[in-house]
Formats: sequence, structure tokens, C-alpha cells
Amino acid sequence: MALTIQLGDQEVQVTAQPLTQEAFSPFGNVINNPRPDIHPSEFSSSSSSLPSNAVSANQGHAIQYRHVSRVRNLYDQAPTRKADAVMSMFVCSARELSRADDDAAHATFTVRVLERHPFTTQTFSPVSSTARAYLVVVAPSLPPSELDKDLPVPVGYDLPGRGLPDLTGLQAFVATNAQAVTYGAGTWHAPMVALGQSGTTLDFVVSQFMSGAAVEDCQLVEFEGVLGQEPGVEVRVPRPRLEKL
Repeated sequence: MALTIQLGDQEVQVTAQPLTQEAFSPFGNVINNPRPDIHPSEFSSSSSSLPSNAVSANQGHAIQYRHVSRVRNLYDQAPTRKADAVMSMFVCSARELSRADDDAAHATFTVRVLERHPFTTQTFSPVSSTARAYLVVVAPSLPPSELDKDLPVPVGYDLPGRGLPDLTGLQAFVATNAQAVTYGAGTWHAPMVALGQSGTTLDFVVSQFMSGAAVEDCQLVEFEGVLGQEPGVEVRVPRPRLEKL
């Protein structure tokens, strides 16, 4: 069950930036090969220039980068008190973006829904498929209020915030299929938005913890504009970036 938020004539518009760990760090982790230019066979000669978490592995046939993402299971603070590690696969069709005639430089995605998983991190790892990029949309949280008082969240843990999404802090990023992303526990984010030609898909292996209790596993908010019209929450995606997909 989703909580509906009436935005009225409120308008929010952000431009999607390339996904980087530095920009995304308040919301989670970006996972990618930090040195694709270095072959595992070159580890010995290149080790001094590799990140500190790099080690040679598999008898010299691999480079392992340790602790690339923080995984959290906070269900000991949930009403059910327990959860299982779950891996699933999402096959995501490329979304159709609107293209306003008065903005030749951008295509637009309207954000209608945000969700969070208060007791678990959630990692999306792309699998080779027909689309090659996706849109990551995240927002910080407002302070707790009467509207979210019935939504269970961990107690005594430093979440991004315990309230509803703060749309004034909405951010968006374009990720490639060479980047996995981990949403921190409690981070408001849009459902996965694959970018690509019509009829293409981007597939993901998704890792998280789940208890099976809907209000613990996934909390949703839906946005409505004036008189039930489309909400004015828009992400602009630069068209030159889309044309390279």
C-alpha cells in the first residue's frame, strides 16, 4: 500500500548527472571496476597505483577489490525481528521519456513514485542485456511527521532520515551497465528506470534482506499534482547522453 502525497502546484526539476561515488555517497555506494585499464596479469607491476583494497586473487588471474559496498541488515529492529538474504532478478524495460519541443537539449522523466527499504541496503547489479544505461533518482528525508508515524523504521540507527522524501534535495544520475549501485538503508529512490531504445531491456540481479512483511520491506509514496494530475517532479536527461546509449 502506497502513501499518496498531494503536491498541488509544487514543481521540482533536476538535471541528471553522470553517476560517481563522490556525488552519490550520501545515498549509498557505486560499484565498478576502478582500474579497467589494468589486466590482472599486471598486478605486481601496477599494485602501487591500485586502490588500497586491491589484492591479487585466483592464482594471479584476478584482481579482487574488497569491501566495495556496505551491506546492512537492520531487521533486528523491525517488528518481525528477522529477515532472509534474498537475490532476485529484475528485467526492466526501457522507459519512454517525454521530449518537449521547447527544450531541444533534454528529454524528461516524470517521477511519480519513490520507495525506501528502511531495514536493508539494496544492490542493483546490471547483467548484460539490450539496454546499456539506467537512471538513478534519490532524495533525502524530511524530519518525522504525523504522515509517516505508522511507517516502521529502525531505532537508534543513523538513517538518511526517518520522514517522507524531501523533494527539494532530489538528485538524479545516469549510470552505465558497468556500474552497480547500492541504496543505503532508508534511502528514498525511484524504482529502476532503464534507459534505451524502445523494446530494449536492462536486467539486474538485486540483493537485499526481506522479512516478507510489506510495510517493513518496501515503503512507497506516490505523488499527485493539482486535482490528481501528473506531479511536477521532473528529471531532465541530456539528449547527447541519451544518443550515445
